[in-house]
Amino acid sequence: MKKLLTILLLVLVVASIAAKAPRFKLDDVNGNQVRLSSYIGDYVILLDFWSTGCGPCVAVMPHMQDMYEEYKEDGFIIFGISEDLPRNTSAVKAKARELGISYPILLDKSAAVLTAYHGAEVGIPYVVVIDLDGNIFETISRIQPGDEDKIEAVVRDALGK
Repeated sequence: MKKLLTILLLVLVVASIAAKAPRFKLDDVNGNQVRLSSYIGDYVILLDFWSTGCGPCVAVMPHMQDMYEEYKEDGFIIFGISEDLPRNTSAVKAKARELGISYPILLDKSAAVLTAYHGAEVGIPYVVVIDLDGNIFETISRIQPGDEDKIEAVVRDALGK
């Protein structure tokens, strides 16, 4: 019985250790370098992995913009991380402008950041919410139009609202 309790306690301790969000630096669509570590501690961060050819990705972006506008004064930021090929940078910039996106759009030209967060199951759309301590708060895969409320609920939880 004592051994079972020890194992249970160990499992609980391991489960309570939050996974640190992998750090990265990427260029934005204007050529400026953005480091995730510069935002840890000051912001709840949402990483929105997307591409211009992904219908569900593009469909949820206007809601992402609305969330950004609503919560940015509360210490919230979104990084839209494009998984488009390097030759499509102008299309990425044009799509963000067309959709009225004002949060930073970053270029993951080799999908290295997506792979670091999503592992072997690389696929988009994919959202990662990172808390103030730099831990992965929650991930959401296979996002479809209609999942916006679910994403916003996670953001509100991470912000303590």
